[in-house]
Amino acid sequence: MTTTATAVAVKSPLLPVHTSRWRGGLGNLVRKELGQWWATRMWWVQLLVWLVLLNGTTTMVMLDSGMAPDALVQEAVQTFLLVGATAIGIGVVLTIQGAVVGEKELGTAAWVMSKPVSRTSFVLAKLIGHSVGFFVTAVLIPSIVFVVEARFLLPVQLDYGRFALAVAVLTLSVLFYVVLTIALGCAFKGRGPVAGIGIGLILVGQFFKGMLPLPLVLFTPWLLGDTASSFALASRPDFNRMIPITATAVATLVFIFLAMWRFRREEF
Repeated sequence: MTTTATAVAVKSPLLPVHTSRWRGGLGNLVRKELGQWWATRMWWVQLLVWLVLLNGTTTMVMLDSGMAPDALVQEAVQTFLLVGATAIGIGVVLTIQGAVVGEKELGTAAWVMSKPVSRTSFVLAKLIGHSVGFFVTAVLIPSIVFVVEARFLLPVQLDYGRFALAVAVLTLSVLFYVVLTIALGCAFKGRGPVAGIGIGLILVGQFFKGMLPLPLVLFTPWLLGDTASSFALASRPDFNRMIPITATAVATLVFIFLAMWRFRREEF
């Protein structure tokens, strides 16, 4: 390179390099997000919280000797799934409300975007890392513990196939709130709106779903706990179970694309 060319290169401003691959850097970012769960104390703190909250509560129900066998099974299953659908959703919002906002505030998001990674990969890595973390610590392991407890403490055995289907519905509920929280983090610059909207949505469903018109409630994730319970207990609810499942799945996909669309327009 000549002296003149060197001088021009030094004086020229640095230009951002945009990768044409939407998956650019995805593997490294996913490993980084999973590392925040499994290479720190986060995983066992979360696991301890959910074991105490979900399994501790259901253990007390199972030890109630004053209930009829069928009623005891029904109460234990409903407690695990209904409390899980609400409490895990709140836990998701509180835990990851700063997953995107915090990185924008600290400037680490801008630093990551200066590397050969795509903005789509940044969002997807957050979604994958936190979805896996909450699935394992808040859904999978507590569900296995519940099955083991039920084997020894309940007078009537669970139908494991139906219970697995119920756990799948519970997983959809958790995934929805992970995606919603990440999407809100991409849309707002502060934690307040992220936590307020996320927890507000859960609490409105918890306290007012029985007062609102059923056709409206059917298209929300609020009935997923009831849906999961109906699958586990082989009971028929007074609504079409596939409507809240389908509506929540579609809403989850929509929020994923909205999160990626909004983050691609973030200025760093």
